[in-house]
Amino acid sequence: MMKKITLLPLALFFLNGIIAQSTSNFSQEKLLEFNSYIQKEIDAKHIAGAEILIVQNDIVEWHESIGESNTETHESLTKNSIYYIQSMTKPIISVAIMQLVEKGLLGLDDAVYKYIPEVKSLKITTDTSLGLNGPTKPKKNTMTLRHLLSHTAGLTHGLGSNKFDQELFKLLYNETLNYKGHPNLESRINVLMNTPLIGEPGEQWVYSTGPDLLALILQRVSKQSVPEYLKQHIFAPLGMNDTGYNLNEQQAKRVMQLHNQNEAGGIELSPLQVPTQGNTVYGGTHGLFSSTKDYLTFCQMILHKGTWNGSQVLSEETIALMSENHVKEFLGPSRGFGLGFGVIRNSEIDPSPGSTGQLNWGGYFRTYFFIDPSLDLIALFMTQKMPANEDYSGALNQYVYAALK
Repeated sequence: MMKKITLLPLALFFLNGIIAQSTSNFSQEKLLEFNSYIQKEIDAKHIAGAEILIVQNDIVEWHESIGESNTETHESLTKNSIYYIQSMTKPIISVAIMQLVEKGLLGLDDAVYKYIPEVKSLKITTDTSLGLNGPTKPKKNTMTLRHLLSHTAGLTHGLGSNKFDQELFKLLYNETLNYKGHPNLESRINVLMNTPLIGEPGEQWVYSTGPDLLALILQRVSKQSVPEYLKQHIFAPLGMNDTGYNLNEQQAKRVMQLHNQNEAGGIELSPLQVPTQGNTVYGGTHGLFSSTKDYLTFCQMILHKGTWNGSQVLSEETIALMSENHVKEFLGPSRGFGLGFGVIRNSEIDPSPGSTGQLNWGGYFRTYFFIDPSLDLIALFMTQKMPANEDYSGALNQYVYAALK
């Protein structure tokens, strides 16, 4: 059972839809400039709409929804819509794994093959340009849970331009939105277990499918399905009632529709939308729907060192460990990666205005968040558009920090 601690939840800062404000540290004029930037992006048909949420000291400083949820029906995007958060699933799975570590059911330096035996026989490709069937060599290092959490396991995500990644992507995901290609998570992992690694575990950082293996380990060790575990141990304690792999009918009505960039450079409603029901692949790389308020709640738990909404989800020591850089200088002198999050290691030499210690990550449909413990600051940006890029994550950082007085 989780330890109960009395804390004020975010909801107490809302009264009849009106935000209770403290003395703000933000320039409203500067935040309006961010709104103007987003409106110009909408007018230029770069995105359909966006929701922005900025919270400091547990007070909502800015919450805006701009544009449309669906450019064909012209339905307005409303606050607290629901989004398919893609890779923002990864931090949540990482928290679940760290709960099992705290309970002594897992160890960070445990060999992955202890839980997924097929990992032991994996080899390493020697030439990614030759695809999945190119020559291989034996691996020297043992893949650990720490490697999976930090994307240093020697796995890839299939998102690169080389032949290996392109072939792997088709096997794992078929098409970006054709999630019926696999009946369950085990099927997708089986594909990975029959393809080589792209490098030695622990010797490089490559964004990867590692969290899918973590989800399978979570399932095998906890003896619960991934949705059951997440609901019982994270979502219900935090009050994240709009987060899950499947949605009910009322929630489905609040989903922002996915839009694509068309050949003319504008946007159009995607002919393929993520199914809101019937999803059976409970992955760790992606798969969750969530609302801005729900994901804020998750971020507040991280910011408050493992505790929020009256529940202790993780210990302060575990949050500190997750927030450390675990990837040496694989990402350069200023950036690193913790156990589930990107980390700014040195803000003085980083191009972002973010502080040292900022945690961050995003999703393929251009959702993004950051947590800045030194400023007690959280910011989220939500939209739904393919293909992915970092334009809006960069803009969120630039405008939010510029607005601080």
